[in-house]
Formats: sequence, structure tokens, C-alpha cells
Amino acid sequence: MSSVATLAGPTPNLCWLVEMQFVSATMRRSSWGHNLTFGATEWIGLGGAVNVSQVQTSEALEYPAVDVTLSVADPAWLSLALGQESEYRNRPITIYVGVLDEALRPLSDPILAWAGEMDSVRVRTGDGESDYGAVVLRCEVPGRDGRHATSLRRNNAQHQARWAGDTGLSRIEALLGQQVPWLSRRFQQR
Repeated sequence: MSSVATLAGPTPNLCWLVEMQFVSATMRRSSWGHNLTFGATEWIGLGGAVNVSQVQTSEALEYPAVDVTLSVADPAWLSLALGQESEYRNRPITIYVGVLDEALRPLSDPILAWAGEMDSVRVRTGDGESDYGAVVLRCEVPGRDGRHATSLRRNNAQHQARWAGDTGLSRIEALLGQQVPWLSRRFQQR
């Protein structure tokens, strides 16, 4: 049975596949209960210990972030949250959807769901009864995070303060105030 037929079925078997490229190593984790092999790549199954927030797509210039939640009970994830931010900050992360057949075997190559960069890590404390807490890894689209301005426009004074002597923006203000004819005068007189 093909991936399309499985997805169109009444209960498709899907799992998240998260590839995190840290400075020290690349980790591949799955939301499935046991290890999976897609092609030549092995994904370590963590079951409910890994979860991905809603992945949204937008036609507008919006870049919604994705939160990858990892179990706080795993000491490796806890040391990541409490360790150096240079280990994960601005490093690539790729999230795939894996499709499994009725026998719970991988059907085809994983489907790319989202790609971006790891941004920040926080530890979420639970209530101690049903929620034991988690390490939440915030991921953003490259070049976009909460610390940057939404507009990247600069004026010449800002540009000169950062790159003295560069004349790249020196004529922009004068050009912005001028009308630009899109048609020739001869064409307009017809």
C-alpha cells in the first residue's frame, strides 16, 4: 500500500521525526514507541517523551514558531536546557512526518513538515501528578526570532553608523521622493 493510500485510510499511522543538529552531535528522535529506520537513517523512538506543537503554514509573511517538547525525566535533555546556549542556538532543526503501514513499518521517505533553527530552551514545571514537566525547545524560521525587528529597512544614517563609508543607501531618500515614469512620453501621448 502506498503512502497516499495509507494517509487516505481511516486511521493512518503517523509519527513525528525530529532531527536536531547540535554542535556536538546530530540527534534524530521519533514520537513512536520504538526505534524506526527510514531508508538508512535510524530514529530513536521516545514515544510520548517527544511532542511537536501545531505546525502551521501561511501564505502571508508570518512565520509561526514551533515548540518541540521533550521529557524532563531524560537527563540528556535536562543538561541541554541547563547547559551552554551555543550548543543549540541558531542550529538547524528539521521536522518530518513518518508514515507507517498496518504492520507499523515505515512506508516511504519521511515527509518534510517544517525546517528552521533552534532558538531557546525553557524548562516547564509540571503539577507533580499528571504532568511531570518538560523541556520546551522553541524553534523559529531562519533569520526570524523575537529579538529582531519585523522590518529590516534602514535609512542612510543608520547604515553609516554601522558601516562607515559605505554609500549603498546614500541616494535612497532622494530616489524615494521622485516620480518614476513607467511609460515613455511618446507612448502616453497616443
